[in-house]
Amino acid sequence: MITNKKSVTKIESRLSAMESQLKTYNDKTFDQEITKLWQFIKEREADEQFKEMHIDTVATIEKGMPVNNLVNAGLKTIYDVSNYTVSQFLQIRGVGEKSAQPLKEAVEKIKQSVHLRTKGRINPDNMMRLDYDTLRAINKKWHILIKKENLLSEINRFRSDYKDRFEVVKGQKNFIMRLFQTQEKKDEIDAAIENLNNGEMQRRLETIENIHAEIIEFNMEESRLKEDFVQNNIKYYSEIEKITGYSNRKVAADMPSELVEAVNEVEIDTTGLDLTLRHYQEFGAKYILYNKRVLLGDEMGLGKTVQALAVINHLNNAKVTFSIVVCPLSVVANWKRETEKFTEINAYIYHGKNRDEVFEKWSREGGILITTFSHTRNIDKDMLTNLDVLIVDEAHYVKNPSAKRSQSVYDLSEKAEFAVYMSGTPLENRLEEMKQLISVLQADISNKLSNELHLLEPQKFMREIAPVYLRRNRADVLGELPELEIIEQWSDFGEEEEKIYNKAVLNSKIMTMRRAAWQGGSPDKSPKIDALKEICESARENGHKVLVFSFFRDVIDTVQRNLQGPTFPAITGDIPNDERQKIIDDFTSAESGAVMVSQIIAGGVGLNIQAANIVVLCEPQWKPSTEEQAISRAYRMGQSRNVVVYRLLTEDSIDVSMLEVLEEKSKLFNLYAKDSEVANIVQDQNEASEQSLSKKVLELEQQRLAKKTAM
Repeated sequence: MITNKKSVTKIESRLSAMESQLKTYNDKTFDQEITKLWQFIKEREADEQFKEMHIDTVATIEKGMPVNNLVNAGLKTIYDVSNYTVSQFLQIRGVGEKSAQPLKEAVEKIKQSVHLRTKGRINPDNMMRLDYDTLRAINKKWHILIKKENLLSEINRFRSDYKDRFEVVKGQKNFIMRLFQTQEKKDEIDAAIENLNNGEMQRRLETIENIHAEIIEFNMEESRLKEDFVQNNIKYYSEIEKITGYSNRKVAADMPSELVEAVNEVEIDTTGLDLTLRHYQEFGAKYILYNKRVLLGDEMGLGKTVQALAVINHLNNAKVTFSIVVCPLSVVANWKRETEKFTEINAYIYHGKNRDEVFEKWSREGGILITTFSHTRNIDKDMLTNLDVLIVDEAHYVKNPSAKRSQSVYDLSEKAEFAVYMSGTPLENRLEEMKQLISVLQADISNKLSNELHLLEPQKFMREIAPVYLRRNRADVLGELPELEIIEQWSDFGEEEEKIYNKAVLNSKIMTMRRAAWQGGSPDKSPKIDALKEICESARENGHKVLVFSFFRDVIDTVQRNLQGPTFPAITGDIPNDERQKIIDDFTSAESGAVMVSQIIAGGVGLNIQAANIVVLCEPQWKPSTEEQAISRAYRMGQSRNVVVYRLLTEDSIDVSMLEVLEEKSKLFNLYAKDSEVANIVQDQNEASEQSLSKKVLELEQQRLAKKTAM
């Protein structure tokens, strides 16, 4: 309450103190703290590597090192000598003046090499004080800086609103001097005090104090911090990358530094893009915007689709954009779903009977027109006067220049200002295919490429293709990837499959509904089979092994028939335990590209199959724990390679209803971050009986089909 000028002075002093304290919170202060903590995490990770490095590693750096003397002294790993001085080495029996200094230098070289390679990682399954401190610093930055700016603005408004009345009250004199003030002045001061005490000022002041206290005392508890990190790890890692630049080395592959700098200077507008780009994805999008006509060769699962959408979104923010995506039929539905999920841009499918109406609407309103390679021949190229972007997914489909579909796509490329060909296949190992695709994009570069240049001057070859070809594999950007990544791969039914499915819905045949998307029997008749084939082929090209799970024996048989490359007997309930282990051992020792198929209730429990780092789930399961157990066959938190799980899902099917009923879409990953005991309790509470769930799902599908039929 305001009683005199001391009350006003006290408020002003309090506001100034709060303002000074708030100004100590800034980007620089937080970033310095986060950088320091992240460096500690990297050092911790490096120390773990040092503990695994035998002491004889020093001999690879410097010949003639007295390794045996070190071992005899009980020094068995690099960690044991990581902080040794020359004097300490000299105290070891058998280590003299000539070897002590080289030993110290060898250890330092090893440490520098390891520190350079170490990217740092926070393991949600084994959180330590340092991890919590790092996450807390990041979380505080996000929380406090926004509130701080808002509060400073409110303090300024408060000052401005009450400045005149405060000045009047501050004109109040002491009792003696007040006798010499005019009555008018006294009345003015009394009126100002009365006005300030009407309650509004006090309420505003209390609000300022409360918000200030929230900022000063903000401290998210550890359980919430962990949960937030598990749900938003990409956002946390992106913040770390932005502050420390820890992953910049590989996002640009091996391109010249001047090109990297030019690409990094490109500003990308992500307004309307409903996701956080990883650092390498942001670089990829900028690379496309800078070079305009490129071949994006990132390994499957690294987000080529997201990078392409980021480019289209950026251009669309400036003006209405007309874009075309050409892709295999098996991923048409996935492109539409990703576009609608991550952007506000209209997406149209140019396929089937109503394609002309769709094309006309797209031509008027803009957006993204999604079509297949064969359907590009139906597009009137002369009507395309304003094609901004062409995206060609799985561009190796048009590697043959004499094929009609290739020529049709090439014609579209000529019409587009931006042309992005995408392929997860390592095309640098297929020079002729690479040259052909590059010739469509940047012919002047293609003309410079030759087998001689490729074989004899590989570094020059990479410099030549740098403005047109960008490829990163999973190992390059491992530090940016979550240890477990779940990717939903959506597709439509094949024509016959849809008939089988609709009949099953009408007849309440829920088991037939669950596996209808596999009834086409071959990639040309079943988009799900085609999607699985693409995943397995990409895995083989990139040196990975694949583990495929299904509940159904006939689906397993279909998968087995359509697989190429090294395959093994399927693990089902009929296979004895000793034979199962032999299959797993053979799979483990097999070359890259091997695929093992298992019934989810047989191979999903009690087996360790960490030779695979790609897992495919052929259909959703009734219980999250069933999928969790299957995934855990290949996945262990903290392992060196991240595991990618592809969930093959079909649009307008029981797959959608099952996910909705089980609330799986956003919660599956969280399951793996919880303590096992807590996870079991949660599962017991949430997993309703299969019978009741199937009844609910069947009702949803019958209602959906009835509405569709009535339209």
